[in-house]
Amino acid sequence: MTETPAQYLHHHGLRKTLGRELVLTTFLDQSRALSHGELNTLLGDQLNRASLYRVLQSFEESGIVHRVPDDEVSVKYALCSGACSSEQHHDNHVHFKCNHCGETQCLPEVKLPKVKTPDSLKVESAELLLRGYCRHCAA
Repeated sequence: MTETPAQYLHHHGLRKTLGRELVLTTFLDQSRALSHGELNTLLGDQLNRASLYRVLQSFEESGIVHRVPDDEVSVKYALCSGACSSEQHHDNHVHFKCNHCGETQCLPEVKLPKVKTPDSLKVESAELLLRGYCRHCAA
């Protein structure tokens, strides 16, 4: 990202607040999907849990983060690509979760396979979670 967190928030139509800047900076620093609990731990006492929830909700609604499938945590979030907006998310890609460390990352270069469904179904989104071992844990 070439924009500052404040510019990034402005670009997505959000007012700059300390909480939003803290959460956005944390996502940029971590460069992986994070759960509410992980963010809460990383932020420490800089932001309370309710404020963090509101920031994540506003980020998802404005196209800054997207939900990531996870088989253990209720929800994880990852930064969206630049193509997302408040009207539509364009993050239909594969995600990978390490069996050992639990880190989840986006694989935007891996596209979801086309799945033939009956004509009576209208698919609006799809999720695919690959599991294995990241390069650090596989060594």
